[in-house]
Amino acid sequence: MTTIEKPDSKVGVLDKAMSILRIFPRGDVTLTPLEIAAQTGLPLSTVYRLSQALCTHGLLMKDGQHFRLGIMLLHLGALVADGIDVRSRALPHLRWLKEQTGENAELHIRYEETRIAVEIVRSPHNLRSFVDIGALLPLHVGAGGKILLAWLPAEEQTALILASIARFASVQAIDMPALKEKLAQVQADGWASSESERASGVSAIAAPIFDVGGQVSGALVLAAPTTRLGATEQAQFIPLVCEAARRTSYDIGYLNPERRLRAEAVSW
Repeated sequence: MTTIEKPDSKVGVLDKAMSILRIFPRGDVTLTPLEIAAQTGLPLSTVYRLSQALCTHGLLMKDGQHFRLGIMLLHLGALVADGIDVRSRALPHLRWLKEQTGENAELHIRYEETRIAVEIVRSPHNLRSFVDIGALLPLHVGAGGKILLAWLPAEEQTALILASIARFASVQAIDMPALKEKLAQVQADGWASSESERASGVSAIAAPIFDVGGQVSGALVLAAPTTRLGATEQAQFIPLVCEAARRTSYDIGYLNPERRLRAEAVSW
């Protein structure tokens, strides 16, 4: 059964409607009212009423006796994506990184105590998706999470790590002092790596994207099966990931020479 995050806005009907939308893992999945009721814990009568209302607004679509996500979500998602400037700036560099490595290139941004992949250029070699656009991911595990935490003040780091742990209780336990030490090393190195932290058999390399004010606005992530990201591949790919992040930072206005990334520039 799908694990459902249930934020409580104190507006009951809105929370119930959102709980219905959140259980659909992908746009091509269809669910019956009984399946929706079982996964949300809502009464069947409530599911019927809210699902029909969501269809009226285009947030769900009726498919026979099933429901699926509606086209209005695509429209709203496109509006959101257009508002994330770093996404459009990063896309050509994600494509370049995928061409250079043959692996998935992703852009992650922080949302409260989570991170979200807002752009993915997928490798044709991978038979399964490592992450879906828009999925909420834990901030305290994975290379992308380390990047989004490493440049924050210590107190904010701690608060976000604890909030992420509380939100994603099923994720592996964390040694806080060890994680803090790792984050300091990530900041010193200018990049992060992970192996099977968020998902078994998946490894990643990530580097920070700095905005015009010198703040980390995103993490540029290379993700691959662990079997294809050993020591030799990491040595080859770390400079490429850092270069793609450096180029993206430059394109969104980051010019501060005091905090440039430490990898050697790679000829494009």
